[in-house]
Amino acid sequence: MNTETKIPDGYMKNSRGDLVLIEKIKPLDLLKDQAAIALAKQAQDIHMSLVKFKRMALDDIQHLIKLGAEKYDVKLGGDKGNISISSYDGRYKIQRVFADRISFGLEIEAAKELFLRYLDEVTAGANDDARALIDGAFRTTRGGSLRTAELLRLLSYDIKHPNWIQACEALKDSISVDGSTVYVRVSERMNDSDKYRPIPLDIAAVGGGYVR
Repeated sequence: MNTETKIPDGYMKNSRGDLVLIEKIKPLDLLKDQAAIALAKQAQDIHMSLVKFKRMALDDIQHLIKLGAEKYDVKLGGDKGNISISSYDGRYKIQRVFADRISFGLEIEAAKELFLRYLDEVTAGANDDARALIDGAFRTTRGGSLRTAELLRLLSYDIKHPNWIQACEALKDSISVDGSTVYVRVSERMNDSDKYRPIPLDIAAVGGGYVR
């Protein structure tokens, strides 16, 4: 049941829910309203197109896996179902990739303290680089989220200092896997080389914007 109140002719509702006479609204605000609604509707259409594309791509890949399993009695894809298919000429490559969703528990605070304790003990010469590395890993995003890739990268450094080792252990203990997410990645071969460039499906990664 739709309980949305009908807006009377000649009025618009503002962000507080108040009805305002259109003739009292600034012309610029009206233009911004029109642009915001038009762009949002286009974005919704693009979003639904991406949803349909992802479902179609995953269904097609799953169908190929089923055909291969039935015809050749083999399992396609790795332990987590990652698989890659290519066009016959090698120009296009489609990948289905599963990635773990990682979160961090309370132990992350202990890990941070231990990394800082390591900084207090290392020599001054190595201090600046190490501090920048650790500060960057623990700096949250604008949305307040931890930077998963940077934190996990700390575990890859072969540093033998006891505090560093202990900090890495605390960091490992803080990690929990909350499931996995499936991605569809599309790439195109660069000329006749062995390198591929992604075909971006993320609005932040596509071209056409302004350069500052």
